[in-house]
Order: sequence, then C-alpha cells, then structure tokens
Amino acid sequence: MSELAPEVLTGGGLFAPDEIEQQVATRLDRQGLLTRDRPPLLTAVIDEHVLRRSVGGSGVMREQIQHLVKLGSALPRVRIQIVPSAAGAYVGLGGPFVIATSRQGEDLVYLAGQRHGQVIDRAEYVRQMAEVWESIRGEALSHRQSLDLLAEVAETWI
Repeated sequence: MSELAPEVLTGGGLFAPDEIEQQVATRLDRQGLLTRDRPPLLTAVIDEHVLRRSVGGSGVMREQIQHLVKLGSALPRVRIQIVPSAAGAYVGLGGPFVIATSRQGEDLVYLAGQRHGQVIDRAEYVRQMAEVWESIRGEALSHRQSLDLLAEVAETWI
C-alpha cells in the first residue's frame, strides 16, 4: 500500500501533503494488526473492477495485487474474496463498509466516507448490514479461487 494509498489520496486534490502522509501512516500501522500474536480474523471482499483500474501505473498495480496474494496465502486469518465482473449488478455496489466485533463481543458497522467515517451500533442496522454482507459474499469467488484470480490479474499489469 505504500505507493497505492498516496495515489488514491492525491488523486482528487482534496488532501494536503501532511494529511496524505498521516493517512498513509495510519493505514500502514493498521496492517501490523494482521501479524501480531493473536491477529483478528479479516475477510475482505473486493470487486474485480478495482483490480483492473490503473492507479499509480502498471508497476504499482502489479506490486499491490501480488501483495494481496502474499497476505492471503501467508496469513491464515486473512481471507480475500473477489466478486467477479460477471456478477453484474449486486448489492455491494452500494459502497464500502466494515462489520467488526468489539472486544466486548458487540458487532458494529463502520461506514467509510471520503473524509470521515461513521460507526453504527444499532442492532437493527447491524442485522441489515449482516444480510448485505452475506449477499455480497454469495456473489464472491472462494478464497482459493480469488487468490488464483489475483495472481492472474497481477500478471496482466506488466
């Protein structure tokens, strides 16, 4: 992510250089959670179109996609699933979100925005988003199939 994140954040001209640096540092720090002694279970579902949109050039795209393959292969608690382009329209096109379980065992939904996010803990909303999540995962390839597709797409970025 070291090269991709600045490209994404710089693209719209909305962030000052110090804000971009802080955002990138925060994202890199969060990656450390995946390799600690007791890492959380992380399942990420990614739309195939994201893998094919050039951000930062071919070298950056290839490196970042190969990094996903490495994470998904080397870290047993990281699962990556790709929703193939053939899925057409599906509920995941409504935007990104995270469902996380707090240390107290409570499920929360985090909605990511352009400049800020929102955490929602209302039980009915969390239940609805869990249904959305299951619908999205139902459109996605398995973890193994997704890693194969990632490796294949990485090779197209030469």
